[in-house]
Amino acid sequence: MEKNLKVKTKANLEKTNSKLDELEPVSPASEYLLSEVATLYILSIFELEIPIDTSCVYAFFNSVFLNSHPRFSCIPIKGKKGRNMWKKVEVNVEDHIIKGPILPEGLSTESYSKHLDDYMSKIATTPFQLNKPLWEVHTFNYPTKNATSTLFVKFHHAVGDGTSLMGVVFTCLRRVDDPKLPLTFPSKTRKNSSREKQGAIHNVMKTLSEVPRFLSSIFTSLYDYGQTLKVVSFEDDCSPVRSGNTNMLLPSSARVCSVTLPLSDVKRIKSLLRVTVNDVILGIISFATRLYIQEIDQRQSNNSRMTASIALNTRSIKGYANPEEMRKGKTWGNKISVIELSLPKYKEEDLRNPLNIIMKVHKLMMRKRKSVGAIYLTAWTLDAIKLIGGLKAAARAFEKSWKNSTFAITNLVGPTQHASIADHPIKGFYFVPTRLNLSLTVSVMSYMDNLRIGLVVENGFIDHQRLINCMENAYQLFLQAATSSTKSTAQ
Repeated sequence: MEKNLKVKTKANLEKTNSKLDELEPVSPASEYLLSEVATLYILSIFELEIPIDTSCVYAFFNSVFLNSHPRFSCIPIKGKKGRNMWKKVEVNVEDHIIKGPILPEGLSTESYSKHLDDYMSKIATTPFQLNKPLWEVHTFNYPTKNATSTLFVKFHHAVGDGTSLMGVVFTCLRRVDDPKLPLTFPSKTRKNSSREKQGAIHNVMKTLSEVPRFLSSIFTSLYDYGQTLKVVSFEDDCSPVRSGNTNMLLPSSARVCSVTLPLSDVKRIKSLLRVTVNDVILGIISFATRLYIQEIDQRQSNNSRMTASIALNTRSIKGYANPEEMRKGKTWGNKISVIELSLPKYKEEDLRNPLNIIMKVHKLMMRKRKSVGAIYLTAWTLDAIKLIGGLKAAARAFEKSWKNSTFAITNLVGPTQHASIADHPIKGFYFVPTRLNLSLTVSVMSYMDNLRIGLVVENGFIDHQRLINCMENAYQLFLQAATSSTKSTAQ
């Protein structure tokens, strides 16, 4: 019996060791993100309703989180021919959970909030050690204006993009009203889905009618591909929101902040104009940016060339899946591309009717949605640069696709249900991408009834409180215009 147990134990150890020795290639996009040229992080912020119980947090990340995907137990190493590979390692969760600053008791909420902002901005750009899995958790166990306590979960972007990580969120978090149940995933839709066949003649007629649209898509894709090459080659104008000399790798180079908007109001504007939520948000952000520039330097308010780099999910299916499904379907990782949107210049009449601004953005985005081919042409170009000039050359081109623009923007759909993490109810939840060498990076995420706009600004260059005020003013102008339009229609 004892001999059999020893044999079995030895076999289990050998099996474990063989798993630890397994290597998996790093995807091309993740290779760029692991290079020193284009290193990016993702900082998730959970604003909690109760004080943090450290034992619950340790238990959650040691079991639920670690078991959700093998990538959280991997480190990048150099494999054959110098290519990066993922290697599975043993994980000590205590090495990844970091207790925040120890502060005096009894400070005001405003004082704790300032300490939180300073700490959040500090950890946003602090580099990861590559000798352990590329994630970490930070706790801030003091009451602020937004929460009783705050939990930060930080990832290296090479681990996965926002779509991958949101799959983990929906799988690992629980509903507050029934902790036994996971969150409900948003419905999935396949891009460019077609109706079922309805007869040969119908299909022929449909194909003929699609020819002009197909040709238009080709020309639009080629034009937008040229725009991408233009952004890679030429920088936007310097302005009060773009210094042109940003280094977000330096300590204290970034300031993280956010703006909260009621999702119901945004949807009301969307329904009135028959546009998308993204069109409304992009209209608010672009107009707010112009307002900020005007306050700082009126001469540049409408003259600066401004381009927004917008991150896109390139998977064939929209929506989230649990990490195991993504692993089996080979959709986990960084399946992203960037499109460039030249932001419109506004006329005097647009300021009198701000809804025109959203319609301008809507028309631009409609055209961009037809240029799917530009995404693949850009990917092929990066592959060609990598083949000819090597990984660093391709990573530099990858970085310039956002670095030369005025700001970058990314968005995710968050949970609609009240969620909890490690048995801690979540009051607010948003994320920000960090270490982009831009003066302004914007993220947008919905959670329950709110829409959160996250901002990472160049510290000492952009007045973050002034920019927040401009965001709120732009939103109020759009809301007032929508309310007036609704009343006029009703009359």
